[in-house]
Amino acid sequence: MEFRTAETREQRPKWLKFKGKAYFNEERVAYRFVGTSLDITAQKIIDDATRELLKKKDDFLSIASHELKTPVTTLKATLQLLNRMNQDQAPSMFSSLIELANKSMTKVTVLIEELLNVSKLNQGQLQLNKKKFPISKVIEECFSHIRAAGVYNIRTEGDMELEVSADPERIEQVLINLVNNAIKYAPESKDIVIRIEKDMTRARVSVTDNGPGIQPEQASHIFERYYQVGSNIRHDSGLGLGLYISTEIIKRHGGEIGVESQVGRGSTFWFTLPL
Repeated sequence: MEFRTAETREQRPKWLKFKGKAYFNEERVAYRFVGTSLDITAQKIIDDATRELLKKKDDFLSIASHELKTPVTTLKATLQLLNRMNQDQAPSMFSSLIELANKSMTKVTVLIEELLNVSKLNQGQLQLNKKKFPISKVIEECFSHIRAAGVYNIRTEGDMELEVSADPERIEQVLINLVNNAIKYAPESKDIVIRIEKDMTRARVSVTDNGPGIQPEQASHIFERYYQVGSNIRHDSGLGLGLYISTEIIKRHGGEIGVESQVGRGSTFWFTLPL
């Protein structure tokens, strides 16, 4: 038998395993029991952790296969159409089909990049190439194409001269993720405000939208690996790795990341970096 004892003084549960044998007399009455008692707490902890890891692996494989299948199928169909049109010498739709193929290829590239980043994080191989630079410069370079499209108004406010000591490419990755999330989860909120502030010995950067906001129970899990908010955007939800990767990048810079949100009143994602 295996069973859990009452909690110890250290408030830790303990698992015990008993194994034994009963001895009977000629009348089949038990008169002796001989056995052993073994503390299997450590093994139980390992078993539980293994089960949880296997579950996460299965969840990940399900998400990854679904997300990769969609753009790859679109890309395959587009290339087949292009090939057929090439044979028929009908190039009138070439430009739109090539644009569709490029979008699908970009989606696949982003998903693969997320997988590689997680692999590097898990193996401790995510390198940071730090240097000093104005955070506003990275913001300007990140979102010039979105501003040019004219659909979303990305406005930068605050201390435009504030410099940080960080890896500009990794910070760009975090900023792009936060703004893309604002566009994806709050598509009706056309105004996105990025604010730069000096907070004691750190820079604080926030991304604010006027979307539907996040439920408190979701906000507490939003930076976890594979976690995704809502189900109405399943067709373009990604792997649920973006905020997890962003969190790890900011932590490795010695900063913090968080979210402030009220349902119906929008969300503000923020992070800090050493000056």
